[in-house]
Amino acid sequence: MLAFMSVTGYAGMVNLQRLTVELIAPDEAYAGQSAPCTLRVTNRKRRFPSFLLVFSCGDASAAVAQLRSATTVSLPLECNFLERGRARISAVQVSSPFPVNFFVRSWRLPVACELLVYPRLVPCLGLGSGDEGAHPAEGQREQRGYDGELERIVDYGGRESLRQIHWKLSARSGQFKVKKYQTAAAEPLVIDLDALAGGLEERVSCAAWMVHHWSLQRPVGLRLGETLLPAMPGRRQMQRLLAALALHGKAA
Repeated sequence: MLAFMSVTGYAGMVNLQRLTVELIAPDEAYAGQSAPCTLRVTNRKRRFPSFLLVFSCGDASAAVAQLRSATTVSLPLECNFLERGRARISAVQVSSPFPVNFFVRSWRLPVACELLVYPRLVPCLGLGSGDEGAHPAEGQREQRGYDGELERIVDYGGRESLRQIHWKLSARSGQFKVKKYQTAAAEPLVIDLDALAGGLEERVSCAAWMVHHWSLQRPVGLRLGETLLPAMPGRRQMQRLLAALALHGKAA
C-alpha cells in the first residue's frame, strides 16, 4: 500500500510539474458580468504529457483531458469581477485527480494579468431619451444622409439606395445620377454625473449605461465635477468615458 501510494503520488506530482499559464484579459470587462478571458497553458515537459487538468480562477474554471509535452493550448475562461476599477490576477490554480482519482493534487501557478473593469451597467429609468442631464449642444454637425438640403449630384456608384437616384437627370444624361444630401446629426449629449440621482455607485452605473447606450448613436461627453470630457462619437470615446467612470472616486 505504501509503495502504491508512493508511486501514484510521484506520478501525480510529475503530472503538474513544468506547467505555465498566461491569462489574457478581454478588451472590455464590466462589473457584474462575465468576461471572456483566454487561458494559455503550456506543458514544458519534454517527454511526459499531463492529464485531467482543471484550471480555476475565482469562480471560473476550464479543463483539459490531455496536454501533450511541449504543447500550448488556449482555453476559454469566463471571469467575473464584482467591482469596477483596476483588477489584478496574480495566480491560477491547477488541480488533477491523476493517476487513480484517490487524491486531488493542486498547485498555484503565477500569472500577471491586469485590467480595467468598467462600471456595472444599470439602465436609468426616465433617461431613455438621452435629453435629461444634457447640457445645450454646441451646435449640430452635418453628415450625409437621405434628407435635408441637397449637397450635390454624383454618378451612381452601385451602393446607393434607389431613393437617392435622380430619375429625371438620369434619363437626360443616359446614366444613373444620385443625390447626396446633408442632414443634421443628433445633438451631442454631455452626462453630468453630479446631476444624476442616487449614491455614487448608482450614479456611476447609470452614467455608464448611458455612455454604453448612446455612444454609437451620437456624440457623448462626460462631466465629473470640475472635469469635462468633450462630446465625441465612436467606440474609442465610449471606452475613454467608461474608463474615467471606472476610476472615478477610486484611490490612486
